[in-house]
Amino acid sequence: MTGTPDAEENRLTAIFQNRNFRLLWTSQVFGQSAQNAILFVLMVMMEELTRSSVLVGLMVLVVNLPSILLSLPTGVIVDRFRKKRILLFCNISRVFVVMGFVFFNRFAQGGGQLTAVYVLTFILATIGQLSDPAESAMVPLLVSSSRLLTANSVFHLLFNVAQVLGLLVLAPVSLKFGGVDGAFVAISASYLVTAGLIGPITVNEPPPEHHSTGDAVRRFWKELNAGVSFILSRRLVSVAIAQHALISVLSMIIAVLAPGFFTRVLGMQPTDAVYIFFSAGLGMFLTTMWTGQLGHRFRRETLAASGLLIAGLAMLGFTYVASTSPLRAAGVAQPSQHAIVIVVLMALTLGVGGTLAAVAIQTTVQELAPRDIRGRVIAAEFLFANVAGLLPMLLISALADVIGIPTVLAGLSTVVLVTALLSFRVRPPRRAV
Repeated sequence: MTGTPDAEENRLTAIFQNRNFRLLWTSQVFGQSAQNAILFVLMVMMEELTRSSVLVGLMVLVVNLPSILLSLPTGVIVDRFRKKRILLFCNISRVFVVMGFVFFNRFAQGGGQLTAVYVLTFILATIGQLSDPAESAMVPLLVSSSRLLTANSVFHLLFNVAQVLGLLVLAPVSLKFGGVDGAFVAISASYLVTAGLIGPITVNEPPPEHHSTGDAVRRFWKELNAGVSFILSRRLVSVAIAQHALISVLSMIIAVLAPGFFTRVLGMQPTDAVYIFFSAGLGMFLTTMWTGQLGHRFRRETLAASGLLIAGLAMLGFTYVASTSPLRAAGVAQPSQHAIVIVVLMALTLGVGGTLAAVAIQTTVQELAPRDIRGRVIAAEFLFANVAGLLPMLLISALADVIGIPTVLAGLSTVVLVTALLSFRVRPPRRAV
């Protein structure tokens, strides 16, 4: 353990007594819920317009393309401007972009309408690439370093709550009562509320340096290289970003394998996969509560390695259930209560381990990245996580069909456990970089 300030300062109630943090967190309840809702609404819209899985899949590609092409350049922009102004610009811009969907849905048709939808989707995803690192870089400006772990833990829980609010409340309710256009109006209103909550925030942020317009391209590449060079020269930061990528890959693969795990391994309905996600969500909540109370007493690297170890053990539990399933051995129609209990417990354990690792990793990057290049470092972190997770997400379903879900789970368990053990070994004797 490390020497830490009074535990009272790190309680969840204490972090929400910080007015500026409370405003940012509340704004993101609306903003992140809208982000999740609009992706669902866009898929519904494209299905209604095209009845084509290929064109719906193209929408998924358009949504993810900016994260690959523009993450690093937007990191430079985040470091050049005040974070609050960036977040205000992003959310006000989103209001107009989303209302653009309503306009083209009403007054365009055919190829022109589809082109407009794809272009607006790309613009909206690009705004997200600017907003996400700005928000993450803003958190250390609003809370003290002693409370940063708790703040990140609360934000990690927020992202999961926002998924539920966006996908299970905002999107379906607005679609049911207002159709696609009504859903877009509701989402625009959510972004407007987000901007309204960000406006009163006061941030102690020094003004960015002003540069002349001469030789802007050379200076841009120099600034971009400064962020990448910092990551490569700091082992703790490089390790944390690699760990973040592994957590992202694991999350995507679990989401892809969960329906098949329940149908082909347990003999249940695909919708029963909700048991995994509910149990994992409970694990996330419990970890957030623990981190807010006691997490600050431990080194970030220890928490990250421990979280990976817990997640690896949970994956090992899933592997055990998949390998010993009576359905695989004898075609039993229903799984045993014993298997279901293990799956629920392992899902809860996975939520604990994944959350613990993710929160500690994000805190490590925020603490070690200098303020003047923090946006670039965080943007590079997001880029690496997205790129690393893209190929496994595309291939894992086919691989599970060829070699079987138990074998895939065994491979994942091995990778996560080995990474966890290596993470314990690469820790420095002190918090020095």
